[in-house]
Amino acid sequence: MNSEELRALHAETSFVFTDTGRIARVADPDRGPGPRFGVWGNTETNLALVRHDVADATARALLDLAASEPPLARADSTPAHADRYVELLQAEAPVVDRGSGLCYSFPRHIAYEHEAVLATSDMPPAERERLGAAPDRMLPGPFVALGFSTIGELWAPWCVALCDGEIVSMVETVRLGPRGAEVGVNTVPASRGRGFAAAAAAGWSACPSLAGRTLFYSTAATNRSSQRVAERLGLRFIGTTFSVT
Repeated sequence: MNSEELRALHAETSFVFTDTGRIARVADPDRGPGPRFGVWGNTETNLALVRHDVADATARALLDLAASEPPLARADSTPAHADRYVELLQAEAPVVDRGSGLCYSFPRHIAYEHEAVLATSDMPPAERERLGAAPDRMLPGPFVALGFSTIGELWAPWCVALCDGEIVSMVETVRLGPRGAEVGVNTVPASRGRGFAAAAAAGWSACPSLAGRTLFYSTAATNRSSQRVAERLGLRFIGTTFSVT
């Protein structure tokens, strides 16, 4: 699959669209609204998308401007018209957030050796419980502070990495479409930089329930620790994104 096909599939995996091709919502169980506008780049072209509730005149102006945007091909790419996109949306409603991200795709098979014990939602319940991943097990404090509670509340398929019987990293399916899925990663601060997140992401990618889907990983352009997970796993960089909410 070439980079343009991957970019289109990543958008399809990330969002639910209206009949007119506007973003209706995020493709996650929370049914979040998604960004008001975004540009998804690759080595050759960009894909610009607008949310359904942006006024038609503003949408046309955004898309016309994005048509002249140089491809966001590199990890350090910055949109030439970033400030203008924000100005156009700000004229309608206050801009809450803007930012750049990096997108990666998983290879078909990942071999990542690590001492972590992995438990996944695809395992038989008895095996998960034996490994210390019963549905009612409370997650560590740093995860609870982020809004998580028990393992059973994670978005399946998921994978947790345990060290000495303690959960140190967890990954869940933050986007799910008919042909693709995207992973979200969280690791206890004291255990970061030791490969646990990469081990859990590799375990997630091997879940049988994901078979046949193209798998994605995204991170903020400023999040170097998250980018190191992609480097450890040898993920394929497919482009840079810019979004405004």
